[in-house]
Amino acid sequence: MQVRVPVRRRSGGNIGQFGRDGFPPGGGGPLMPTGQLFMWLLIVGVTMLFGAFSSAAIVRIGTDGRMFPLPSIVWANTAVLLASSITLGMVQWRVRRRRFAESVPTGLLWLTVALGGLFVAGQLSAWRELMAHGLGLARMPAVDFFYVLTAAHGLHLLGGLIALGALVAVRKRPLVFQRRLAPTALYWHFLTVVWIGLLVLLVTR
Repeated sequence: MQVRVPVRRRSGGNIGQFGRDGFPPGGGGPLMPTGQLFMWLLIVGVTMLFGAFSSAAIVRIGTDGRMFPLPSIVWANTAVLLASSITLGMVQWRVRRRRFAESVPTGLLWLTVALGGLFVAGQLSAWRELMAHGLGLARMPAVDFFYVLTAAHGLHLLGGLIALGALVAVRKRPLVFQRRLAPTALYWHFLTVVWIGLLVLLVTR
């Protein structure tokens, strides 16, 4: 059995022979980049938050029993968010395939940002539609939880938009871009999955 051990690099040695972690290129480094580890920890925390909100919604709405029709724009918003996740996945695929900054599809990156912004605007439109029908806060538990859940998701999505904006800003810096792309995309795809879960909850409440 072969055991891979780190090799101490002498000062002034050839930087190309060993990585910063003491291992030759090609393996033996950290199991997960720090940025990606931090993102997984964030995802665990956000999952617990939405889990608590969803549990409270199920109990409270089930006790009250009253329901309301979801704003029609919610379905269009869902399609927009799914499209943004697809475009970001295409960015990941193209960068992974060519592995150079020149391959960064800036158009797709900007399209992802635009779709994310459109989703947030659509959610605000859904709120306005509810209020126009007299369904503001404190009307019934189902409506209240719609506002709470969509607001919480929207705030986290705004954080994702900021991260995407930071990606756009470093698109001409290969190493920085590739280091930030994976955790940013992971968070964005996660928020898409969270929204689908919330939508199922709101439809079947």
